Amino acid sequence: MKNLIIKILVLFTALAFFNSFASTVGIATGNKTVDGRPLLFKNKDQTDNYPEDVNYYNGGYDYYSYVFQQEDGQNHTRARMGINNVGFGIVYSDSENLKGASSGPYGSQLTAIALKTCSTINDFRELLNDTNNERKAHNHFAIIDSTGKGAMFEVDGFSYIEIPIIDSIGVMANTAKFHPNRTAPSSGSTSPQREARALYLLSHAPAEGLDYKYFTDEIIKDFSKTQQDEDNMPVGQYSTNPVLSRYKTSIGGVIKGVLPNDNVLVESAMWLCLSEPSLTIALPFFTNVTSIPSFIRSNSSGDGMAGSSDRVRRLVYNYSGGRYSDRYADTYDLLRIREHTFRIQDSLLNSYKKNLPIWIEQSPEVAADNMKIWMDDIHFWAKSKYDSLIVILDINEIKSEIKKTYNLKQNYPNPFNSTTRIKYTIPNDVDGTSSNVKLTVYDTLGKLVAVLLNREQRAGEYEVSFNATSLASGNFFYKLEVAGIVESKKMIYLK
Repeated sequence: MKNLIIKILVLFTALAFFNSFASTVGIATGNKTVDGRPLLFKNKDQTDNYPEDVNYYNGGYDYYSYVFQQEDGQNHTRARMGINNVGFGIVYSDSENLKGASSGPYGSQLTAIALKTCSTINDFRELLNDTNNERKAHNHFAIIDSTGKGAMFEVDGFSYIEIPIIDSIGVMANTAKFHPNRTAPSSGSTSPQREARALYLLSHAPAEGLDYKYFTDEIIKDFSKTQQDEDNMPVGQYSTNPVLSRYKTSIGGVIKGVLPNDNVLVESAMWLCLSEPSLTIALPFFTNVTSIPSFIRSNSSGDGMAGSSDRVRRLVYNYSGGRYSDRYADTYDLLRIREHTFRIQDSLLNSYKKNLPIWIEQSPEVAADNMKIWMDDIHFWAKSKYDSLIVILDINEIKSEIKKTYNLKQNYPNPFNSTTRIKYTIPNDVDGTSSNVKLTVYDTLGKLVAVLLNREQRAGEYEVSFNATSLASGNFFYKLEVAGIVESKKMIYLK
């Protein structure tokens, strides 16, 4: 372990408190992966407007260097996840029912210390022993090192429990499962559901095993509570509160580890979705590339990949009540966006797969230069392709020919206290005949509340009234079905 841990701890205890939010972390090692190399993932939730950022820290002679995820405005004293130049990778989740000590580092601060000073799982274990009773952390950590081994740690302010992950998988959401002083999850906690979904995805991997592509495409970008729900998509408005990539998930990451004889600087990597993973693209970052492209990095002005993703995100969620007020995703738009983003993601992953063997055969200096050039170019290409979605899919401009012609408008007034009006447009049919039009209303559990219309109509603009005085106040969804095309929107009834 690198020196000066005590000096770092003194610095960290003086830092200000920050809000912590739920996350889900997971790990796979050994024969559970396609090549034996360990894998980590983390989906992080955030309920404020801080954009997510990625950076590189040069440790010089005193510390290890590492690439890491942070929030805009922070520095290397905090890290949400990362991997250093000796193959030590770490992700963590805040626990909702463990307690921290009165002083010492928080979870993100402890993560930064570990990236600076730890090369092995044993080093991290020693760090925890040195900080028992002196940390405000209340977290789950998933760790890998260059031996290919992995472990999960359940950590409070005073002690910890270690769970070795050897030829196996492991997942923790933001509750405590093993710690002796844990309490029950808070009322309404979705952690058990998210943990169960992650375990299902990890245990139902392709027959050849888990790899970083599966972690990237199928786990951190997962948007369904169950496999049956995913198989039935799209379903209109869908509650994302209990899913891995949900309405307040602000970043998703996958860390690809190494084995003892690997070239760590070339073969390790961190893939980050710098916004809600189900709606964006995972970009690669390396520990031998000492700077991050500025056009990717996020800031409070809405620039970078996070800003681009936020503009796409507005096609799926209703922002009228605030950034994270709407838990319901429009799955029709969500799947259309994913159709485009997966093409970009596949091209990016294929390019990486093609170039990796070439970099492995090169000298460290040449490999670092070529990886830097490739990373800058592929980031620029991916972001340009992704930014084009805002034009292609924008709900108020082009969006798509189907959505442009079959137009379901937002009800008015909304919210409403007795009756509201719903307007829609049916386009001209090719053969001039009428189409069957069905307009229905559902509650948030998917129960049919009313059938407002179910009959043939010709092209034109129409308006239907909905009287909700017999119903309890709450959120409802109205759905228009015309010629196999379905659109839905949310409305709010307040008595």
